Amino acid sequence: MMKVFKKITDERIENVRNKIYKEMYHVIMAICLLSVLVKIYKYGVGSGELYLELVILLASGVYYLARSIFLGVFWDEVEMHDRTSKTPMSKKSIFGTVGLALIIATIMGVNSAVSYADGSSQGLWYFVLVWCVSVMIYLPILLLFFGGIYLLAKKIGMKNSEDNKKL
Repeated sequence: MMKVFKKITDERIENVRNKIYKEMYHVIMAICLLSVLVKIYKYGVGSGELYLELVILLASGVYYLARSIFLGVFWDEVEMHDRTSKTPMSKKSIFGTVGLALIIATIMGVNSAVSYADGSSQGLWYFVLVWCVSVMIYLPILLLFFGGIYLLAKKIGMKNSEDNKKL
């Protein structure tokens, strides 16, 4: 007679282990971000010294997002959020995207006004011009990008929930 061994795991131990992994992830991300800031201070923005840290930061975020979308966790979290919050996640993502576009436009406008203007009136003109053009460029791109991710997550999450109901 062949015995089948099942590994018995304690749920409390698994939860603590997952909490430790989550904390470890946050520590690694903080170290990478700190390294990026130190290298920008030491070598400047244009140096090629911070590619590894940027790859780590971006790749880990993309990986986490992709895994959570394809496992259906992302959409479940959105649904839980929408049940308990007054503002749905779709509106929050739109507001966040518009805010990010405005922040980018403001930074670029201030940089242009400070770097290239000869006087205050020319600086104001450069700021307004660069700010408006930056908003026109970045807002649609960011809305398409973040909105596309949101709609993709919704589509995959709905498909996963339908597949789970069939089982």
